[in-house]
Order: sequence, then C-alpha cells, then structure tokens
Amino acid sequence: MNKLKLLIFLFIIASCSENNSQPLPKELLYVWLHDVGFEDPNFLAVINADAESEKYGELIDTVPVYETTGMAHHTPIFLPTSGLIYANDFHNSHTYIYDASDPQNPRLLKSFGKTKGYSFPHSYSELPNGNIISTFQTKGGIDTVGGIVEFTADGEYLRSSDAEIDESIFMRPYGIVLVPKLNRIITTNYDMHETDNGYHIQVWNMETLENLHTIRLPKTKNMIIDQNPFEGRLLLDGETVMFQTFSCGLYVLSDIDKSKPKISYVHHFAEGPFCSLPVRLSNFWIQTVASDTGGFNGVVVLDIKDPFNPIEVDRLDTGVDYGTHWLSPNRKGNKIVLTGFFKELERRVMVLDFDKNSGKIAIDQSFRDKSINEPGFMLDREVWPHGETGLSMAHGAIYWPAAEPDWKLTE
Repeated sequence: MNKLKLLIFLFIIASCSENNSQPLPKELLYVWLHDVGFEDPNFLAVINADAESEKYGELIDTVPVYETTGMAHHTPIFLPTSGLIYANDFHNSHTYIYDASDPQNPRLLKSFGKTKGYSFPHSYSELPNGNIISTFQTKGGIDTVGGIVEFTADGEYLRSSDAEIDESIFMRPYGIVLVPKLNRIITTNYDMHETDNGYHIQVWNMETLENLHTIRLPKTKNMIIDQNPFEGRLLLDGETVMFQTFSCGLYVLSDIDKSKPKISYVHHFAEGPFCSLPVRLSNFWIQTVASDTGGFNGVVVLDIKDPFNPIEVDRLDTGVDYGTHWLSPNRKGNKIVLTGFFKELERRVMVLDFDKNSGKIAIDQSFRDKSINEPGFMLDREVWPHGETGLSMAHGAIYWPAAEPDWKLTE
C-alpha cells in the first residue's frame, strides 16, 4: 500500500471511529416536514435538542417517504412508549409509521392509506394499553362523517366507531383527550377542509369505543367563540378536561363519567382570532394564539389551579410574522418545541424555555443554526441529507426521550 492510499485509509478509519464514538444526545427532536411546493417527499428530520451539546440545534439526519407527496401534518403530541411514530399526509389520507427504537436513526416501518372506509386521519394518541387511537375526519366522501379507529402499536387495525349520530349535527373528529381514570376518550370537532363550523364535542367509552355523548358548547352572548372545539388536555386531577376553540374560547368539561357531562366557558383569548395547540404542564395552560389581521401572535400562559377562574401569568409576543401553532414539551417540561405559519415561523422550528415554577416563557435563543444570527432551526435550505429538495415547512414535532402524556401527569 503506497503512502497516499495508507493516508486515505487511516483518514476513513479515523472518521468512522469518530462518528461511532459520538455520544447519543440527551434529547432529540423529531420534526415532520413537507416540501413547500408539494413536489418533493415528506420527511422526518432528526435534530439535536440537547441544550448541553455543542451541536445543539443541528440537523442529524432526514428520512423521506415516497408513497405520497402532500401535506405533512400531525404526529402524536407525545412520543409513544413503543418508539413508533405515526405521521400523516393529511391531504392524501395516508399514515406513515417510523420506528425510532434507534433514536438517532429512525426508519420507516410501514404506511397505509384509508382504513375500513375512514379517510383523512388527523390526530393520534397512545392508549394506556399501548395501542394507538386515531381520529378520521370522514368515512367515504368529503361530505361524510368519520370516527375513531384503534390500531395496534405497529399499525394493525383493531376496531372503530362512527362519530355521526344526527345528520343535523356537523361533526369532523379532530383532537383527542384520554381520561383513563374514568374510562373515557374525548374528541373535538374541527373540519380541516373548512366546509362548515363545528359546535360539539364527543365523549366515548375507552374500553368499547361506544359513543356516549355529543355535547354542544354553550353559546356566549355577543361573542362568537363557541365555533370549532379544537384541542383539549387532561388536567391535574385526572378527571377534568380543558379545551379551547379555534375561535379562542376556553372551556372546562367536568362530570365526564356522569349521565350529563357539563361544559363551562371560563376564558377568552381576545388577542387573536385563532387559537391552536396548547400544552398543560402542572397547573399551567400554555396556549398558542395567532392573528392574520395584524393582532397578537405568540403564546399566553394561564395559571389554572382553579380551572374555572384562569389567571394570566405571562405572555410571549412573537411578532406579526410568527403565527404560532404547534407545541409539544420535553420530558422535563422546561423546553417546548414550536412550529407554525406566516412569513417567519414557516421557515424555522423554534424552542421555548418554560419555568414550571413561575409560568414564565421565553424563546430559547441558543437553539439555532450556528452560522445564522437568528433563533431556530432553519427550514429554508436547498439541500437536505436525502437530497436537494429545497425549502420545507414543519408541522408535527415531538421530543425524545418521550414526555409523559397528560393522563400520566396527574395527582
């Protein structure tokens, strides 16, 4: 072996040794993205989310999918204990399942389309038994009503239940809240195709998937905030659910196991017309608020020790170009990943610092590409590990190690 070949060989060996010796970051982010032009593959990005690492905020890898090209939308809010990540292409009624048992190197396990006639999958949540429950917005055509479907952890169909009970009630199953203590599942009601407004939530038996109640939100005088119940979270007592409407009303669902569950209006996020995903950490409600009319964009934190009388404790004004949407916490509850829309948040993934004692919230300025003097992981790049596919946009994003779901974070 001549000297040049020997040097090349030693360099390769050293490089491989260096790569193999890289420690696993203490935290990772899995971010589900689609091509801005809907021409190139959807893909899962793996990002270093270890705040103590020199490579904090750097991209580790991407894993593309090729069955469909469309709208990368929801993943679970929390990484399932199986390490299997459900991620949908909403526009194409398609679900992908990634295996993240090797955290830095997730792989595509399987994918499937419409299931038993159910179409347009939206939300996923891990049940206490390890199975996955999912909402499907329709069953058949776009004007039909879907339901909920239970899968095994690895995506085998088990059973389902229809959401429609009365043709006069507009239903499009959207978000999921689990209440294991009371053997209940709560689903919200928002149509992704915006063909009409929803005004009801539904209560299901977790064991049988029987539809127990369809309840209309109370009307509020002089305010149109009862439209489109959007996302909910289980509160610390393990029995009470708080949920918000896309039109920024905040409600409490109580007496869930009784013959007549009760919905109470408790707060209005008056600063913006759109309220998307919240996080409940201890006795704090952390809410994304956005406005496309020049109003407030950012995050509002409420103290909900008394859920019927929330008190604002902090707010983060992100600015007119940052339409906040998706939130998901890390295992410690001191970091929250944020994705969204409008000019600036469409081109980055951000991390927020959260103080669980005071409720104070702020942008994590250290989570950033080191070559750019802006916070956040930038998405407006031409080249990704899977190819020169150009600008992308993020939606679902979750932490590894898995954060505990709300139903485990109870008293």
